[in-house]
Amino acid sequence: MDSINNQFFINNTASPTSAKAYAKNDDIGFAQMMATRGSVDGLSGAAKADVSPALTMALGGLIGRYGINVPPKLRILPTKKKYVLEEGDERSGKFDMLITDNPGVTELLTQAHTKALTDREAAMESAIDTFMRGKGGYDMRGFLTEFKENEKPRAISVIYDGLGSYIEEQDARGAWRLIKGESDFMDDLMKAYDRYNLTNAAVEYNKGKSLPTLNREQVARGG
Repeated sequence: MDSINNQFFINNTASPTSAKAYAKNDDIGFAQMMATRGSVDGLSGAAKADVSPALTMALGGLIGRYGINVPPKLRILPTKKKYVLEEGDERSGKFDMLITDNPGVTELLTQAHTKALTDREAAMESAIDTFMRGKGGYDMRGFLTEFKENEKPRAISVIYDGLGSYIEEQDARGAWRLIKGESDFMDDLMKAYDRYNLTNAAVEYNKGKSLPTLNREQVARGG
């Protein structure tokens, strides 16, 4: 069986042109999928951009050869040894064979995973920079440290849905969602900042209430 290896890369970079050679599966109708994918779900713009056209082309040309039906979508998770499908997916055995036979797919998955995390970090930093404008002189270090800690990605998966490859992350409740972008982080910042201010206001209020009681007790003791 053909495998994807070094011929899939140019100067160690994934080559979309070379990937097309692996997208010739009549069962998948790959060419038609790629021609129509821009209008599916109304989610194909920035919110659901293909994280790796080369990966999409590679999987589109291989899944039929291994008898892997899509849909439903593949949720591909990284482990210490290799990429696997989520637990309980009956297509896992066939996908394991695909990964073993085609090491280039693992390279593409790693590139997509790494790029998504890098873009996510850049989006968070950009949102913070925008949010901080006009707040000069105000000590926000504690708030930002807590925010960044809370926003660390819990789990990341690569999704292939037959039309494209994109990234989802797990939220605090364990639900999967599209990986966060700058607008998501801006919304989170505003909500977190409101909670931060309310908490500080409550603390200051309670401090203020306790002082008169303490003073009365001191007076009663003659202090």
